[in-house]
Amino acid sequence: MVEDLDKLSGAKSVANQLLHTVTPIGAALDFLFLTAPRTLRPRYAAQWLAYPLLYVAFALARGALLSPDTPTRYTYPFIDAAQYGYGRVAVNAVILGLAFYALGLALVAADRCRPPRENRISSPAEGPLK
Repeated sequence: MVEDLDKLSGAKSVANQLLHTVTPIGAALDFLFLTAPRTLRPRYAAQWLAYPLLYVAFALARGALLSPDTPTRYTYPFIDAAQYGYGRVAVNAVILGLAFYALGLALVAADRCRPPRENRISSPAEGPLK
């Protein structure tokens, strides 16, 4: 099972903060200050699902290959196939995927509300991974 956040220390604590706090803040700042306004398209929301989909596939494959007594066999409780079974994990992944897709569409809608402006910091390229 996943270690409790209270038990994290040292490098694990730093990695947890970077992944779950610093990265989202950095992404929000990138959107606000570095992404040219009105360049996001609705199709990007579907493209942004590639990483979470690949991560779930990796985590399930990793969990299947590790010994059942490994304490961090599955990195998040909602993808613990040993506890919930692959059917329930698939349902969890679809629900989270739909939530991420909705958040992506909300981000595209927020981008369309931003006033157009000259942005000399951002690359002039368009696309979800410019």
